[in-house]
Amino acid sequence: MSPTVKWVLGALVGLPLMCCGCGGLWFRSQFPHSEALARVVNHRQVVQTLGEPVSGGFFFSGKTRSRGDDAVAEMEIPLSGNKQDGVLQVRAVQTSKVWGFSRLRVVAQDGKVINVLAGY
Repeated sequence: MSPTVKWVLGALVGLPLMCCGCGGLWFRSQFPHSEALARVVNHRQVVQTLGEPVSGGFFFSGKTRSRGDDAVAEMEIPLSGNKQDGVLQVRAVQTSKVWGFSRLRVVAQDGKVINVLAGY
């Protein structure tokens, strides 16, 4: 394979990975992601179900939509504990630059669903 082809293939594969990685790190530091994990990792029912310690996975899926000062963010963040794994489902709404949650629940591998918002 010629050096030019390797360069082009590297750019085609590396550039999207680099952009998604940097974008993911930026999004991870924003309110919905960090606050959602902060509420879940010490939630009594989540810790009992998944096992201590509960931690969020590095990769997650999500999407955002925004218009002016308003936005909606939806994401699924993998969780792990020493008993079982789960998924944190988040729906956050931003109105006038203030974020709040309309969905914050954990679905464990065994099918148990924990509504984290019920305690807030």
